[in-house]
Amino acid sequence: MMGNRLLGRQMPRYQKGFTLIELMIALGLFSVLSAMAFGGLNHLLNQHQQLQLKQQRFSNIQSAIQVIESDLSQVVPRSIRDVFGDRQAAIVGSAFPGASYSLTTKIWLNPQDLTGNLLQRVSYQWQDQKLWRQYETQLDTGVGTSPVRYVLLNMVSGFNLRFLPAKGQWIDYWPPINTNGSPVLNQLPKAIDVYVTTPEHGTIRRLLEIPQAEHSQSQTLIEGNL
Repeated sequence: MMGNRLLGRQMPRYQKGFTLIELMIALGLFSVLSAMAFGGLNHLLNQHQQLQLKQQRFSNIQSAIQVIESDLSQVVPRSIRDVFGDRQAAIVGSAFPGASYSLTTKIWLNPQDLTGNLLQRVSYQWQDQKLWRQYETQLDTGVGTSPVRYVLLNMVSGFNLRFLPAKGQWIDYWPPINTNGSPVLNQLPKAIDVYVTTPEHGTIRRLLEIPQAEHSQSQTLIEGNL
């Protein structure tokens, strides 16, 4: 009787586990999937970083263009004297050799500036694939004064301005020469054409109308009659 009970009981079955080969295959598949996932994530991170760099670059270009537009649109017909005491025109510059331009422009009132000057002499120069901006601490340069110069924009492959006189065609230099063969010191162009070239965006153009030109023209005529 006892024997029949023992025979009637079923022996416990042991659960079957993974074999070594199955474990190796599973680990291999996991490694492959992990590598693919890491590669995809790394690619997404690189794309995100590249996008951030492009956005930052675009923002830098926009900021530089805004500074140039602000300076040129606020130009005033005011000549200056250089460190040697010679008079220089309100705008001086040409595309050759090397794009270099200087102008007298309005600046925002700085409450901390005890001199109260609202005018400033600003210069632009394209050199070594960089666009440099410079301003003088004094409008009329004196002995011992040092200008402040900094890079406005990197990776610039071209920069030049064109000027439209009150009468005539576009020219690549300023100031124009009067009938006496002398440069017109306080005359402004009717418009300034700005060209900034970068490798990734090509040539960026801004056409600026100078409403102060009419006043500068009348002022030049009065000075000429004196």
